[in-house]
Amino acid sequence: MVYSLKRSQQNTRLIAKAGIDADLLMKPITRSIGYNLSVSILIGISILPCAAEDLTFEKDVIPFLDHYCLECHDDLTAKGRLSLEQIDPQIAGGPDFEKWRIILERVKFHDMPPAKSDQPDSAEREVLLSWIHSKLLETQQPGFPVEAKLKLPAYGNYVDHAALFHKPAPGPVIPGPPRIWRLRQGIYGNLDIGDARLKRTHALTDPLVLADGEEFRDYAARYFIDEPSTEMLLANAEKIVPIRSKFALESLTQEPEAPTDEEVRFAIRKTFLQVLRREPVEPEYARFTRFYRDVVEKNGRQAGAERLLMAIYMRPEALFREELGEGPSDEHGRVRLSPKETALAISYALGDVPDDHLISAAAEGELSTNEAVAEQVRRRFEEPPKRIGNSRVMDFFREYFHYTYAIEVFKDKPERGYYLPKLLVQDLEYLIQHILEKDRQVLRELLTTDHYFVDFEYLEDKKANAWIAFQPSFRQPGNGNNPVKSDPEYATIYGLPRDWIWTDEQPIRMPAGQRAGVLTHPAWLAAWSGNFDNHPIQRGKWIRTHLLGGTIPDVPICVEAKVPENEHQQFRERVVAATEKSDCWRCHKKMDPLGLPFEQFTHYGLRQRTELGRPVDPSGAITFVDGKIETGEVASPIELMERLGSSEHVEQVFVRHAFRFFMGRNETLGDAATLQQAHAAYRNNDGSFEALVVSLLSSDSFLLRFVGESTR
Repeated sequence: MVYSLKRSQQNTRLIAKAGIDADLLMKPITRSIGYNLSVSILIGISILPCAAEDLTFEKDVIPFLDHYCLECHDDLTAKGRLSLEQIDPQIAGGPDFEKWRIILERVKFHDMPPAKSDQPDSAEREVLLSWIHSKLLETQQPGFPVEAKLKLPAYGNYVDHAALFHKPAPGPVIPGPPRIWRLRQGIYGNLDIGDARLKRTHALTDPLVLADGEEFRDYAARYFIDEPSTEMLLANAEKIVPIRSKFALESLTQEPEAPTDEEVRFAIRKTFLQVLRREPVEPEYARFTRFYRDVVEKNGRQAGAERLLMAIYMRPEALFREELGEGPSDEHGRVRLSPKETALAISYALGDVPDDHLISAAAEGELSTNEAVAEQVRRRFEEPPKRIGNSRVMDFFREYFHYTYAIEVFKDKPERGYYLPKLLVQDLEYLIQHILEKDRQVLRELLTTDHYFVDFEYLEDKKANAWIAFQPSFRQPGNGNNPVKSDPEYATIYGLPRDWIWTDEQPIRMPAGQRAGVLTHPAWLAAWSGNFDNHPIQRGKWIRTHLLGGTIPDVPICVEAKVPENEHQQFRERVVAATEKSDCWRCHKKMDPLGLPFEQFTHYGLRQRTELGRPVDPSGAITFVDGKIETGEVASPIELMERLGSSEHVEQVFVRHAFRFFMGRNETLGDAATLQQAHAAYRNNDGSFEALVVSLLSSDSFLLRFVGESTR
């Protein structure tokens, strides 16, 4: 049902014209009658308890919106392009979910009504917030049908943070539902289907490429296989079979006599082991043998053999990750992943290939408890690390910080300095790996360290069984194939002097008070900037969403997001002039104060003290946060990072992002216990990222699936 609030507002105006005190009639007031009650007066008196379940839209919400909001937000005025006149009270699954979320946030932080307007008292705000909050929480319960977009990584922060962390988890973990999850391209390639060498020589097409962006890519709800993808997969299989399954193919076609059923079984088994890494079961032997005989009868032995092997390459296991669970559900309606599903889930959470040790452990029944799974995850972390390898742990930090985009942002050579984005990214990756190897206070170190790797790379000396450090800028291409000597200007991008001498004793300390962690590293600064200027808005948005756990609406389609040109104004001044307009500032005040401190650096990552002959203003502020963090103004990006790096709230948000990456889905309220346990594991182990991941991958959220009512 859609309510028209306009009529109520018109009645209020008529009452006012009649000389009656509309505030007395329309404004809810608070009295103390033994205990706090919210008393609403609307042409009569109704006394409402503060419990959310006793609040109603008609009695508690309409009066608030009518009195405080519709003057600016009716259909006629629609200030900020927001009309509440026909707002639907059905929040969960309703068409106005986003409007209600915006109302909650703006009323909560006293952002609405505007400062010059009549203000509700604290009790009035609490009534409205309690009603909206209770309705929004319904959408965050496990199993509740939500819009498709709310399952995507960009909408993970919509789940209430306080409900996840600020009170004990209510009951057991209620995990996500069973799912069939499309393989990412790395796994596809390691199943002998998308092999890079085959791609180069036989023009294979990878149809499973995950789109790049500012959020995690490998998400269960994000991708599906459509008809064009299927056609490409079939074309790939047709090219692969004569190469990868040559022996099996020849065993079915080379002999003059038709192959026996036993020989067909041999070809089926060999291809299953090669592609799916498992033995076929009897029904599969029978089905594929029958399929082979049918094709041979109609199209001959060669076609029959090719189609048989192609069919195995097109098995769902070669394209999807099945996480369905098995056995009866428990008293909470949950089933456990099968041993093989568990082994593959852990393998693919931490890499792109099935772990043979895990597969064996699954076959021997050694993955039946959460503790046993935790031991297997620890074993994976104990394996010798590869220098800047392609591990999923490093993938998490690449996608979380998104610093690799520095390589793709076009920039002219700076007036001073030596801009080599690949080296900058490589330097940052060595820093991240170095912090992970120490595995102590990982997030704080990532946000605040003043020690960087500079112009650094390892080469493996297999004869000496050692890693040798060297200076990679010496290998940058010069004219033709001749290497050029490193430009001494390269190190100056970090703020090092021109006479700095390269050393392999790294990381080295940066000049005092100039750098603090990943967000002041030239690679991150270059990635989160434009071609020719900084991008404080995007930097601030990243901090708001990735460190503070906030949300920012999409830019309205009618808004031209462009900083005006003015050669007499510093870039900060131009940004502020463009965004402090009333319609823009409601969102920008949650981003700009977090991003503007980084104006202390250029879009190349060089530190700058002045712009246009005047000092650069590196001040900012932390605002609009509910959590354990010191809010208020900051004087510099260093102070900003120190404050964020010391915050328990920021740690919790980091845990939420790690959850999304390794689970491949957004958290729900049913995962509260998992998140709290993971955060406790991180803190109790001195900020260990390994402990955090072990906790997540051995949790009920990872190992169980919710199927509904118990079958017992």
